[in-house]
Amino acid sequence: MVVQLYGQPFGQVPAIEDGDFKLFESRAIARYYATKYSDQGTDLLGKSLEHRAIVDQWSDVETHYFNVLVHPIVINLVIKPRLGEECDIGLVEELKVKLEVVLDVYDNRLASNRFLAGDEFTMADLTHMPAMGYLMGITDLNRMIKARENMNRWWEEITARPAWKKLMEMAGH
Repeated sequence: MVVQLYGQPFGQVPAIEDGDFKLFESRAIARYYATKYSDQGTDLLGKSLEHRAIVDQWSDVETHYFNVLVHPIVINLVIKPRLGEECDIGLVEELKVKLEVVLDVYDNRLASNRFLAGDEFTMADLTHMPAMGYLMGITDLNRMIKARENMNRWWEEITARPAWKKLMEMAGH
């Protein structure tokens, strides 16, 4: 039997209902709301075809290069210990080496750009915030970010945004 949550066929969150419209998957939901409210606040999707392509590019980088390393690291260093399970430290160390290379690419990008997709905060930055939040909470890993001047500057700037502060306050952090 498949349990559906707001029409989510996998029974997972996030899923939303906006009137009669139902949607699942965090990035799809974020793009939906960014488009729906594009006339209010920050344009998260890009102001031109080219800018939108750069936003999409760095959002894809997050999915295919960053998150594939960070997710199993967080599972092993944060989630498994909370569940009383053993951490695969060998895997974590292997992934940290690969993450160093990815972080160097980010630091290089941020050396000539205020944000990942240019001079303005966009969906490319937003999609990185949850995983980055976990990384910054793990002392050994936050040193990897703080050691990279441009990444550290970027993280400090995006987490100083009022919306992020409000979200952290709501989450009890």
